[in-house]
Amino acid sequence: MRKFTTICLAALAAVLLFARCNSDMEYHSESTSASVAVYSFGFQADDSVLANLDTVFFSIDLDRALIFNGDSLPYGTHVDKLVPKITMLEGVSLATLTARDADGKEVVHDYLESQDDTVNFTHPVYLDVKSPDGLVSRRYTITVNVHTAVTDTLVWDRAALRTLPSNLGTVADQHTTNTADGIYCLSTDNRGSWCVAYTQHAFGDVWDYATPALPAGAKLNSFTGTADALYILDNAGVLYRSTDGGKTWLSTGQTWSNIYGGVDKTILGNVKTSTGWQYTQYPAGGCNGMAMESDMPVTGTSQLVDFMFSFSDEHQAVMVGGVTSNGSTTGAVWAYDGANWAKLNGNFAKDLSGVTLLPYYAVRVSNTWVATDYSLIMAMGGVDENDAVNDTVYVTTNYGMTWEKAPDMLQLPEYLPDFYGAQAFVEETTLTSRSASAWVDMPFAYRLPASAVFVPSVFPATRATKPITSWECPFIYLFGGYSKDGELHNSVWRAAITRFTFKPIQ
Repeated sequence: MRKFTTICLAALAAVLLFARCNSDMEYHSESTSASVAVYSFGFQADDSVLANLDTVFFSIDLDRALIFNGDSLPYGTHVDKLVPKITMLEGVSLATLTARDADGKEVVHDYLESQDDTVNFTHPVYLDVKSPDGLVSRRYTITVNVHTAVTDTLVWDRAALRTLPSNLGTVADQHTTNTADGIYCLSTDNRGSWCVAYTQHAFGDVWDYATPALPAGAKLNSFTGTADALYILDNAGVLYRSTDGGKTWLSTGQTWSNIYGGVDKTILGNVKTSTGWQYTQYPAGGCNGMAMESDMPVTGTSQLVDFMFSFSDEHQAVMVGGVTSNGSTTGAVWAYDGANWAKLNGNFAKDLSGVTLLPYYAVRVSNTWVATDYSLIMAMGGVDENDAVNDTVYVTTNYGMTWEKAPDMLQLPEYLPDFYGAQAFVEETTLTSRSASAWVDMPFAYRLPASAVFVPSVFPATRATKPITSWECPFIYLFGGYSKDGELHNSVWRAAITRFTFKPIQ
């Protein structure tokens, strides 16, 4: 999704190869562009500025005489006193760096006389090079890019805040789910009216509204989607199915107690019988009708996260927390392998119900400044048996086997209210350099920092490949949830790791 490519100097290599085969090289090369080419650019090591500063990679565009670091330096890096390292043709007659000092005054550094001068790179610096015979000259523009925000922080964007999508005057409660077609938000008011809102792309914030013909006594919090259908239970536990976006519903003929979630095209749940609790699923199969373990949660579990391993064709799923049949809150982690349920060895960090679980990505940056994203599952929100709301984000990188507190960069901001029972979804969105969300800033009761804004960065293009005009960014959408007092949060928040909103390097 995000590719990191470098400049190809094939043309220059071909010129130099030809020159080495030509006995007149020392006489003829001075009148060619190769005589003023910059072969490499970088900085001397300086840990007081940045660890591994000497490994930062710079691209060199010989056609346009541009030198720049496509992957910007970390936010806050001071670049006003850096010592450049430049490789050019031996014997060039001139190599000067023209920069500006803190007062904006022009300063010229003679690189041939002193290669240890510190140079101010807070503004573009011009490198002038002349061939050994002085007949050919070239001016390069050197740009040192520094991120204007902490790039690997999960930012909950002020401009991406809106009320729950509904055409009802007042939303008293809601539950949101998704299918392969998009996101569906089911809401109700205090008068018993219903609305189902649908969008194919949440980033565009265009919703279709319909009045669903729900079964009498429909249980809002059981509203769940699979890849191809929507499901809901009524007060008697009858399982209903909709294949037209929630407008009409038909009974499946099954009676359940609770729904865990959807895995591909299968809905999973449980039923309490005269002999105890049993697993159930629709369409029937797998562990359907089998007795549940006594410590298996029966309600209050997190969203069920559906995934696939590269070595298996079967959909897998994982969920955390919930309330067991004896009424105790659990922190157990349960997984479904396509046929059976099993409790994983490693418990979740806390005993919670109403946890919000979602698959996402984070970024590792090596000591040579190569950024690689990796998959993880995030858990946020939830409430314990004392009604205390969890405000810590936890992550797993091994599909729920072990959990740890997420890095500070992934923790929720103070301005986002504590919640439990919210639903979150991740949607890949195609961004461009001019992308702008249809979401708008709106008055809200929480204080928001001015830095929490969506500002895509644009880096210089290179001639290595076809210019990048669009890229994919995974956005998180958090719907509703409840406060510690049980009040509905009438809001949808959007978030993304800042780095993912930037145009990738070429």
